[in-house]
Amino acid sequence: MIGSGGGGAVVAAELAESGLDVVLLEQGAYHTKRDFDQNEGTMLPRLFEDAAQRLTEDGAVTILQGRGVGGSTVHNLGYCFRAPQPILELWADEHGVRELGSLTASFERVEQGLHVTQILPEEVNPHNRAIQRGSELLGYHGLVARHNRVGCVRAGFCILGCSYDAKKSMLVTYIPRADRAGARVLADAKVERVEVRRGIKRVRATIGDERGRPAGELDVEAAVVVCCAGAIATPVILQASGLGGDAVGRNLHLHPNLIASGIFPKPIHAYYGIPQSYYIDEFIDLERDPKRGYLLMPIAGYPVLTAASLPGFGRELFSILRDYPRIGGLLALLHDQSSGRVERGSDGRPRITYTLEDADRRQLAQALKRVVEVLWASGAERVIVPYLDGALLLRPEDGTSEIDRRGVREGIIPLSSTHPQSTCRMGEDPSLSVVNSFGETHDTRGLFVADMSVFPTSLGAPPQITTAALADRTARHIAARWSELRA
Repeated sequence: MIGSGGGGAVVAAELAESGLDVVLLEQGAYHTKRDFDQNEGTMLPRLFEDAAQRLTEDGAVTILQGRGVGGSTVHNLGYCFRAPQPILELWADEHGVRELGSLTASFERVEQGLHVTQILPEEVNPHNRAIQRGSELLGYHGLVARHNRVGCVRAGFCILGCSYDAKKSMLVTYIPRADRAGARVLADAKVERVEVRRGIKRVRATIGDERGRPAGELDVEAAVVVCCAGAIATPVILQASGLGGDAVGRNLHLHPNLIASGIFPKPIHAYYGIPQSYYIDEFIDLERDPKRGYLLMPIAGYPVLTAASLPGFGRELFSILRDYPRIGGLLALLHDQSSGRVERGSDGRPRITYTLEDADRRQLAQALKRVVEVLWASGAERVIVPYLDGALLLRPEDGTSEIDRRGVREGIIPLSSTHPQSTCRMGEDPSLSVVNSFGETHDTRGLFVADMSVFPTSLGAPPQITTAALADRTARHIAARWSELRA
């Protein structure tokens, strides 16, 4: 296995428990709750690629990805959604993905393995409760979500790693299962390429020291290799290996999101409790149109992340941060049809390009107006819209016409992504896809992909459970075909 996040940990545990000899290579370090000190200066470089500053080539989109054993599940906010049925139907109808009905059993297994439960009313913090009230006042549909926490103390530091092991990430669920079943989990092992000769795969990796500097090399030979390094690193590894075909790295979707912040009349301490428990799905109707729409989700940051997302410098920024206890954010997450590309640069690093289509820009502008209106309805006195050429500070009487005038496009307002996907997409046409319906590359028997890069399209929902379920399905397919694959 290459990568230990939402896909790799599941495949490693399932195959080890089926009796196979499993080696899991993770480029990041192995950290546990003892290392999660709830300090942004420590944890952002410790848990995120490029210290949470990975960018597209034009600098317009920040891409937040996990780095370390457990991958992005260590820092995610715990939303647990199954893939919407209209999306699965789209994958089957337009991309030829077969036997998706078997995902039902996989969903059930991974939800049990991750301890997925309904968030209780008393677990909804004041910030999410305010957003819920505002949504209901406007007549918008929303729901309290499910999550994968047990014994949560509601400290609010989920994005910096759970110091209490209450968030049931891969780090504390599937990775220990893999370990107990005999899998060898090697951290600080960065895979450079996969070589294939006469059916045998040789995975070549660089071993890092405690400071991340190269300290040695490692080769692993295997009959089957499963690449689960994520939608940015997986295509880079395949490109370095000359494997996967021409579609590798294409069709990148980002679920781009933007944020506005409300300043409430009294402190709401949005950073305490479960950060995201409620969401608004009024503006996405996948039954009607499986290719369009957006979700609205509450969001809160700690001081450094909040300051980085707010406009201005010096006195201007300080004047806003004095109201920090009264600030609560709302983000719009776009089910994007725009697509980009990941290419391996000459230095071995990923080059990420992504441009919004006009229709997606219009949807994001509409979503931004809805964000502002919901924040006002939730009780915010003012709303900060962080345009880079001069932030808007809007009161309810101002309306949203200035957003219509400015619009939304790359480079004029901060955009970010936590869900890069689709760069090695599934399908039955080798000219349009990289892997088949069970994650095996079209051009190389025994080479699989099991991460978010296999999604044929944007998912339109938080991807943790879908990633794990597809990985579960792929692992069971490998185990069932083991005698054939090893021959």
